[in-house]
Amino acid sequence: MSELDSLDIRVRPYLQQVGYHKWSRYHCKNNRYSTMTSNIAESLNAANLAARELPITTLMESLRALIQQWTYTNRKKAQKTTTFLTPTAEKKLVDNFVESLTENVKPINETMFEVIELTRSWVINLKEKTCSCNRFQLDELPCAHALAVIKEMNLNVYNYCSGYYTTRTWLETYNGSTYPVHNHTTWDVPQNIKDIIVLPPNQKIRSGRPRKRRFLSEWDTKKHNRCGKCGQHGHNRKTCNNQAIK
Repeated sequence: MSELDSLDIRVRPYLQQVGYHKWSRYHCKNNRYSTMTSNIAESLNAANLAARELPITTLMESLRALIQQWTYTNRKKAQKTTTFLTPTAEKKLVDNFVESLTENVKPINETMFEVIELTRSWVINLKEKTCSCNRFQLDELPCAHALAVIKEMNLNVYNYCSGYYTTRTWLETYNGSTYPVHNHTTWDVPQNIKDIIVLPPNQKIRSGRPRKRRFLSEWDTKKHNRCGKCGQHGHNRKTCNNQAIK
């Protein structure tokens, strides 16, 4: 929170007002994997930057060809993978295992254990696949504390991983194929669809060249701004609160 306060003192009150369950994975009542961002949508927009200027039918064909290429490429990657889990999940497991090497395990009963690291401790329930750090049940992948217990008990770590991380599920995701669309003269279109008249949108076209770049959010603009008074990012000279520099 102190880092957020240094960026903008309005961030902390705003986050407290919207509630912890809306911005913290620890307090969220729903399962969601990793950090939720718009990177996927932005990557798709970047891949179709040139095609967006084409007519709608050509744009749809470009999207279809792109999905066809991605499906084939990802299916080939899944077929060549020899590990039980996907490469990303395997790497995360390895990182968690390295982190677990410095932790001590103390059993509570047959299914519950206490993991201690310096002055902190966590409680793991292998039967329920939960940890007091909440990462085990949120990611559905053993966290460092759970891996310390699994290693101590000589258990198979893959029995505690979600099936969504397996290479088999990865392969099933891209098992289908995207086929080319034949010429529209060969389509079997129902008559009721042919009778529909599609009119252009009733709106005025603004003068000037259409905008191609997206509108930057407040976070993006603050990230690139640098104060001419104190040299820090996130604000300008007019809103600078650093009174020590004049």
